Amino acid sequence: MVIAPASTASAAPKGAPKQIKIAFVDFFSGGAAVFGISGKGTSEWLVAKWNKEGGIGGVPIKLILVDEGGGPKKQVSELRRLVQDEKVDAIVGYTSSGNCMAIKPVAEKLKILTVVHICGTHQLTENSPSKYVFRTSANQAADSVSLARHALALKPDLKTIAGANEDYAWGRDSWGAFKLAMQTLKPDVKVVGELWTKFQAGEYSAEISKLLRLKPDVIHSSFWGGGLITFVKQAAPRGLFKQSLVALATGEQVLQNVGKSLPDGVIAAPRATGGYWATASTPMQKEFVAGVYKHNKRYPDYPAYRTYQAWSGLKGAYEKAIATKGAWPTTLEVIAAFEGLSWDTPSGRITMRSDHQAIHGGMIGVTRYSEKYGFS
Repeated sequence: MVIAPASTASAAPKGAPKQIKIAFVDFFSGGAAVFGISGKGTSEWLVAKWNKEGGIGGVPIKLILVDEGGGPKKQVSELRRLVQDEKVDAIVGYTSSGNCMAIKPVAEKLKILTVVHICGTHQLTENSPSKYVFRTSANQAADSVSLARHALALKPDLKTIAGANEDYAWGRDSWGAFKLAMQTLKPDVKVVGELWTKFQAGEYSAEISKLLRLKPDVIHSSFWGGGLITFVKQAAPRGLFKQSLVALATGEQVLQNVGKSLPDGVIAAPRATGGYWATASTPMQKEFVAGVYKHNKRYPDYPAYRTYQAWSGLKGAYEKAIATKGAWPTTLEVIAAFEGLSWDTPSGRITMRSDHQAIHGGMIGVTRYSEKYGFS
């Protein structure tokens, strides 16, 4: 799907193209679509807003939408198509850790500026150097350590932990970091169960039964999207959330979907994303919440916030490079501008390190149902 730009009034710099083509890649179908639809709507709203204001450096944005479904091989093919056939200038997106790890070497080879907005595995920026690939949000280590510390604060005498996660990079890295953090902070803790499911399995009865038998003090899960919604709706009636303290690495993202199904007292994280709509105080955040809610018919969740982070980081890098050069920049000049860049977003200030990994504040808490909003 392609969204054409509106007319813009700002003067473009010397050497500027008639438009800048940017693809947004996320899940628009299947069990993971609850993530991607949020990011898609945020991208549409933000690009339309910016095009009315002058685009990027006076150049209108042409948004190309690509479904992330189909697996890593499909996404590698899609990336090649976007670069070689669509001639995109940059790509924003990738939620799945499996997909972002698969496309990274291809993006580097094809020299396409790629801004990863959600993919959580630490391996993206730590296992090999990046030139063309950036990540504008924290990796899974930050939220896993936060979950461990918060669980210990709530239950300092805990003795046993268990994990229920998907069997691929994201699930294994999220659980691995949580387990390591817990064992470091409380060396006497015992791991009584490590359960693995397929990607977006959709059926968790066996895992729930085993967790009920194991009775761990704390359960860690990085299930997400439709899989997490199903897990909550299957586990809550069976009393899992009452028996154990459950820490959900991506729990915030499904709060609006599960409503009263999720009991109070569950640790729910927005993947170490910062300030939120409930306490919106800045003009930027108020505009963001109102605009996205009107467009998506849903409050911004952390995929929406992280989508904004990625787009605004890319825009900031282009505009910094334009200001430095006094003309339209090359991709390498945009990359140089991106490294060390700090920019403001509705969730707070973001800074891009030289290794292309962003750093920012985060938040975590426990669920409590709100009659005002109709969800926790």
